[in-house]
Amino acid sequence: MNAPAGIRHYRRSPFLVLLWMSDELVLLHADTLQRFRVQPAFLTLLSQLGEWSTAQDLSTSGQTIDSDDLEQLHRMGVLEAEDDVTSCADAKFVWDPLELAVQRRTAYGGHWPGQTASNSPPPLRKNLPDCCCIGLPPPAPELPEPLSAVLNRRRTLRTYSERPLRIEELSTLLHHSARIVRIWSHPELGEMALRPFPSAGARSELEVYVVSEDIEGLQAGAWYYDPAGHRLLQIRPRDEHQARLLRSVSDAAGGALNRNPPAVLLITAVFERIMWKYRDLGLKLIYQDAGGLLQTLYLVATALGLAPCAIGGADESANSRWLGLDALRESQVACLLIGPQANAGETEP
Repeated sequence: MNAPAGIRHYRRSPFLVLLWMSDELVLLHADTLQRFRVQPAFLTLLSQLGEWSTAQDLSTSGQTIDSDDLEQLHRMGVLEAEDDVTSCADAKFVWDPLELAVQRRTAYGGHWPGQTASNSPPPLRKNLPDCCCIGLPPPAPELPEPLSAVLNRRRTLRTYSERPLRIEELSTLLHHSARIVRIWSHPELGEMALRPFPSAGARSELEVYVVSEDIEGLQAGAWYYDPAGHRLLQIRPRDEHQARLLRSVSDAAGGALNRNPPAVLLITAVFERIMWKYRDLGLKLIYQDAGGLLQTLYLVATALGLAPCAIGGADESANSRWLGLDALRESQVACLLIGPQANAGETEP
């Protein structure tokens, strides 16, 4: 090959992700989603391209490669060139390649075609033992404020009254936010469910677990909310993990909590319910549904005079295992702290 007239400097693209697919090593370009099968020896070359280099620089380190080869890798997107306008921009925001790959991938999705009996839809309801369930008290059938007023007052609140959360308040909150409104069967898609919040394809993949810390009429510990029967199933009593969880949510709230939240709602997703149907869109749809559920909880809590606070960070796999879940099949995707609002004299200035 003839070397180009100018000398170009190249370096490894910052958007590369290395993964195994079956028995092959594959480079994924997180921005373009192009995939390249590679040999282990090629990784040695890439490891030497962390800084701007020329073909001559690489040859002195024992690599047999010329400028035309580097230019071809540049055109493929594996390398970037120093004189590229986009490469030289002083970016103040830099993508993590894994997060970028998820963002790009979820732009191209759809339904899985041709579901068969061997790939039947997963059930939308858990099998619950009656002996461990308790019914929630009847919820208030109507919320006390119009939607426009609630939307105007909706806020994240991190201080609570000294009184416990009443189980009647919890019942009304869950009824108007998370219950199953209607279930029906589809000949190909199986059971489908409508709930007060949006659920992609009516797959109803989100579940709610109540961590009771100070709820009047409810033992402290973890409880599963049955959205079809409007009842609670005891998962485990309060223990050291619950104490760690409360410390972690307090830290995540920036230390602004005046006391432990009376209740923590751990929202999980049964991943298969969505991913069975939607190609590549699964996580995006789950996160969108979780946002819809959080907003619904916020609005209902505001109407009831409760203090809601969504928490972004969590040890989701540890919390999910504590709930007795297989964290690869069902895991935490959202968290909400809830309690009675502090009175005007109790709020922070």
